[in-house]
Amino acid sequence: MTVNEQVTQQLETVNFPTPPVIVVRMVQLLAQDNITSEEIGAAMALDASMAARVLHLANSVAVGGSTQVESIPEAVLRVGVDGVRDIVFALAMVGAMRPAHFDYRPFWRHSLAVAFTAQALQARALKLTEPFPETYAGGLLHDLGMLVLDRALGDRYREVLDVARTTSRPLLDVEHEMLGTDHAQAGGRMLQVWRFPQILVDAVTHHHRPWVSGQVVTRLVHLADFACNHQGIHHGTGYFPERCDPRVWDELGIAAGELPQIITEVQSELARAEAVLAAT
Repeated sequence: MTVNEQVTQQLETVNFPTPPVIVVRMVQLLAQDNITSEEIGAAMALDASMAARVLHLANSVAVGGSTQVESIPEAVLRVGVDGVRDIVFALAMVGAMRPAHFDYRPFWRHSLAVAFTAQALQARALKLTEPFPETYAGGLLHDLGMLVLDRALGDRYREVLDVARTTSRPLLDVEHEMLGTDHAQAGGRMLQVWRFPQILVDAVTHHHRPWVSGQVVTRLVHLADFACNHQGIHHGTGYFPERCDPRVWDELGIAAGELPQIITEVQSELARAEAVLAAT
């Protein structure tokens, strides 16, 4: 039996947790136009603990003299739909798939940064006729397969991460050498099991090979992942790519020269990521 067959068997038998109900509902809501604070409040009622954390975050960012936030609709008004979305996704996914063999903080910091960056790129993409509401979720979930492999393989996956870190090589290459598969495939498989929208399955499965996909969201996530890794906002393996396939820039209608300004915007947004991580 080959390494790939052994790993595939382990992945197929891993006991995937059920998808967090609140994440599924938030994905559905965020795909709609004109989402309201009342609709988010109704979704938050699915998870009392999550609602309490969101209220805590809303009150933690209160400006001097601000009144105490006591309801989810008020929290949405205080921190915005984006702020509530960030903490719901991060808390729910960490709770469902918290890694056992690597530090989750740089992992989620990178994931949040890629989500922010993908949105910033989408706003600049001249060849997009309309925005895709799935862009944020695609960025946040793009490395979900690392959690899947961590859960399925345990110490063996920690060895993969150690090799990638000590050699400063792309994690994807090391995974293929040592496992015969990679985190993109594993993450895509999990989202299929969870019955997530195909556009998100595609973004996760192909975020390292966007030319295989015909989806704009996949290309946005790929470019965002490159931009964050290029600037050292990575998930802990320490790989700093120098170049990105120029086809991706061209297909989106974004000039590579805009990257420094995009990163400046993302760096300012990372303060929000740190607040989310603190709340977890």
